[in-house]
Amino acid sequence: MAANQDRPAGKSKRAATADPSGHLRASENGWTGLQHNCFGCSPDNANGLQLHFEEDTEAVTVHAEFSIARRFEGPPGHVHGGIIATILDEAMGKVNRQKGVVALTRHMSIDFLHPVPLNVPLRAKGWVVRQEGRKHFHAGEILTPEGKVLARSTGVFIAIDPQAMFEKYRNRILDKTDGPVETAKLKG
Repeated sequence: MAANQDRPAGKSKRAATADPSGHLRASENGWTGLQHNCFGCSPDNANGLQLHFEEDTEAVTVHAEFSIARRFEGPPGHVHGGIIATILDEAMGKVNRQKGVVALTRHMSIDFLHPVPLNVPLRAKGWVVRQEGRKHFHAGEILTPEGKVLARSTGVFIAIDPQAMFEKYRNRILDKTDGPVETAKLKG
């Protein structure tokens, strides 16, 4: 497993409707046929990070405890910047899930404050900044167990209608046909 986490025993209020990664179950959202294979958080993606986020429903924050394996190395002994971006995107994106919103990343900005070491315990945290209509503004951090911030991000996420966006992929899977992947344009 790439991200070696000990999964805390506490369950979030969404535990009944979410898989361990925090994604809503397809069968409970009418997306039957779509497989959850997210690089950042799917427990079924053997090549991914397999991050597991817990929720603080009162503070509307999420957090994950993890360590990153050497196969995700950038500079010697440290995590690749693209993996850092993925972790921060996941942390901010899971805030959307906690709010019951399906939203896609429109923009994110990262401050790489210190090199992020491999194979040591780390923590990622995401929280709400504000909302303007369909635009959800969030922030995230990667920290050491002592609380030193190694990387910080802000992001804008656009709420979408998942049924409309993912229906064509569900139909392709059910029909067992492969066609070119179409990219949706985010407006808002």
